[in-house]
Order: sequence, then C-alpha cells, then structure tokens
Amino acid sequence: MSSVEDMAAVNRLLAFGFQSGVTPRRNAEYTTLVSRCRTDPAFAELLHAAARGFDLTVIAVDTRAGLVLGADPETKFAVKVAEHIGKRIDRPIAALAHLAIAALAFYRPEDLDDELHIGRITIRHVDEMVEQAAKQLERRAAELGLDDGVPVGDPDLVQLWSYYLQRNQVGSTGDDRAHQTSRRAIVKRVAEYLADNGMLRRAGAENGGTYQTTARYQIQVRELAGQRMLGQLAELGITVGPDGKPAFGGPDSDESSTTTDAIPPSSEPGA
Repeated sequence: MSSVEDMAAVNRLLAFGFQSGVTPRRNAEYTTLVSRCRTDPAFAELLHAAARGFDLTVIAVDTRAGLVLGADPETKFAVKVAEHIGKRIDRPIAALAHLAIAALAFYRPEDLDDELHIGRITIRHVDEMVEQAAKQLERRAAELGLDDGVPVGDPDLVQLWSYYLQRNQVGSTGDDRAHQTSRRAIVKRVAEYLADNGMLRRAGAENGGTYQTTARYQIQVRELAGQRMLGQLAELGITVGPDGKPAFGGPDSDESSTTTDAIPPSSEPGA
C-alpha cells in the first residue's frame, strides 16, 4: 500500500476515534483498521505521529473500544468541566461527580483490567458516595485541626467536602432553577455528558438514573487511576453492596449506615 493510502487509512482511523458512539463491533471498516494498527508497527507509528500533529495522544487501540484518544489540556480537543457545566459555582460539584462515578464504577483495582467487568452506577448512589466521603473527610479534618475553608483555585478533594455538603441534595421547591442547582441534578448532567460521549450507557431510570460503563470509559479511567484525587477516594476503602449502595471502610464499618435508605429516587428535572 502506498504512503498516501496509508495516510488516508490513518486519518480514517482518527475519524473513527472522534466518533464516540462508534465501536469496532458495529463497523467492519473500523474493525479492520484497529486490527491493522495492532499488528502493523509501521502503521501504528504513523497513527501516533498523526495524532501528535493534533496535540493528541493515542491512549489505546482496543478491539472493544476502538481508538481512544487523549488531548493536551491547552488544545481545542481538550474537554473541560466548564463546557458542560456552565455555572462556575456548580463546577466543583461536577468535578467531584466525575471522580465519584469513576471510583464507584471501578471500586476494586482489578476491575480496571478485567475486560468482562461492566460497572453500574446510579445518580442516587454517586451522590450518597460523595456525601459519605465528605463526612468522613470532615471528621478527619476536625481530628487534625485543619481549616475547613475551601481555598479558591485549589480543587482538592479534602478541601471540597464542606462545599459539597452545603449544597442541597435534591430540589426542595417546585422552582426548576432551584432543582437544577441541586447536587443530584448536577451529577445527572455529568452522567448524561459521559453517556453522550460514549463513556456510559443509559440502563434505566431507577434511583435518578442508572448507567453502565463502556470499554472506552474503562480505558480512560485506567489512565487516570494514578491521579491524586481519584486515589484519595480509593484510599477511603470503597465497598459496594448487592443493591449498589456504596460504603467506606468495609461492609462492617459505621460508614455503611450513614446514608438514609428511605431517600426516594430523585424526581427533580434532569435527575
């Protein structure tokens, strides 16, 4: 095959990588290109070079997820929380929601390497998980005599706990604007954003919305597993019961009873 044809094939593979809803299993051409990239070192090298030209990184070329790309933070391909959470005041909640969804879906380290694992999360359980974590971190901060403020521009998990707890869990009035600023409404917007971008699949409406993880999301989270804030959540010792309810410190920990089972699925708009 000529170099021009090779470059055309690489660009075609990149094009597939930009289409988050398309997987090799759904497209024969995509399957062929993925297979070639995994077996032809020269073609793979050309793909990496082309991606670098767009300030992109090839995270994986996977038979399930296809081409998974990462972007440098300063490029136009980079995705920021601000792009799907318009109000600045809501973005810390959204950032914690992103972390909690990843940590809850893959709460055991081995889940990230298990190709058969499909994580399952609900809006209610994500919110409850962050609330439990926030309360546990609150106690730790009090024991250590730490300042309970939220320093501007320092979105560290330990320093965001009070900010999360101050926000209403669900809307308390019939005002749509009040509902849309609630924690669960913001978690729902994050989950819907991930679903729209091929990271989650919608799987039901119970508990404010139920979602399952995709291979693309598993690979992305695996790349982020070493990040500090995600690691801090994991260090709290997340466990998940048969009903999907999260707890910390093991099944017998007091933390497992900190959430109220009587809380009904949220009925707020968007959640």
